[in-house]
Amino acid sequence: MSSHAAGGCPPPTIQPRQAATNQRKPRLKASFSCVSPSGHGEIVVIEEPSLPHEYVVGWRRDRRCSRSILRLSAYDDRQSAISNALSLSCGYVPSAGRKRNRTRDAARSAVYLWEREFTGPKHLYSSIKEAVADAAVISSHFGVSPVPVALGNSRLASGSYFIPSRGIVLAASMLDRTSLIHEVAHYLVWRMGIVEPAHGPAFTAVLVVLHMLMNTGAAPEAQRLASKYSVPINYPLLDGLLAIPSRNLAA
Repeated sequence: MSSHAAGGCPPPTIQPRQAATNQRKPRLKASFSCVSPSGHGEIVVIEEPSLPHEYVVGWRRDRRCSRSILRLSAYDDRQSAISNALSLSCGYVPSAGRKRNRTRDAARSAVYLWEREFTGPKHLYSSIKEAVADAAVISSHFGVSPVPVALGNSRLASGSYFIPSRGIVLAASMLDRTSLIHEVAHYLVWRMGIVEPAHGPAFTAVLVVLHMLMNTGAAPEAQRLASKYSVPINYPLLDGLLAIPSRNLAA
């Protein structure tokens, strides 16, 4: 995908990004994890690098939350910690708590409502293979490496997502083209090296183009509804992406 055509920065090679080691805080490393059958995330046993002989039993929503683990108990014996984690995994229900990302949630909700209104009926996939194929077609159109796409397991408590280290993970209840397009848009923004809030103007510009290319939404309608939901769009980026020779990518 041309950086000039897209209106963004040159896409980096698809490799895990690494910061300088002296700028990173020690990360919690899960030495064991077990799945809560009630679908409330994961109970994990972690070994804190600064306390090598202490095993902490904690809860996290999913594997993305390796830095946001709720401490439940601690042991100096690994086997005791694992036993406790296994007993908790059968019925632990986390407290709802107070959300601290109100601004982010508000922006995300507006984008979801906007996207839902300008897109047509959802095209359901019969298998994850169809989602993988669509993602490959979109990636090829923009000249980037195909993004990995996988189906999340039953513990996935917070919907579908994209992270650079793993690719796209679709929840079983969201195995459809609209959900895939949403996550591929996150992937393309990341490939262009654009740094902004997850559902910011660059993301919405890419989202409009993808829905048009996949025949699931019309650009004029999306732009008209953007003002209704106060959704900002990066119009220079939108125009650049629309200038790329295109065809209907949907099978």
